[in-house]
Amino acid sequence: MAEKYRQLGFAPAGISLELKVSDVSVSAVEHPWKGVALFFESYMIRSMCQYESSVPTNCSVEQIAGLIYINVAQNFPDSAAQFKAHFQALGIPLFQ
Repeated sequence: MAEKYRQLGFAPAGISLELKVSDVSVSAVEHPWKGVALFFESYMIRSMCQYESSVPTNCSVEQIAGLIYINVAQNFPDSAAQFKAHFQALGIPLFQ
């Protein structure tokens, strides 16, 4: 699990792996029943959002990046372009 998420730019942060792009941070934690739990957080001056999504452990790096991008685009539209640029800079195609 850790290698896939490191390819996406995640770094170790305690018991999880964390990716921070723009105002959004995404934490990935292995879960015994859910596969990998992704925790999305954004704290801004006048708003806050936190939620969780799950990803099967057998997903490819491209599938994980796509799921993260879709969640960010839907819930944090101001940060979607930065996430897309982040994944493209890593050479990870979205929705090919």
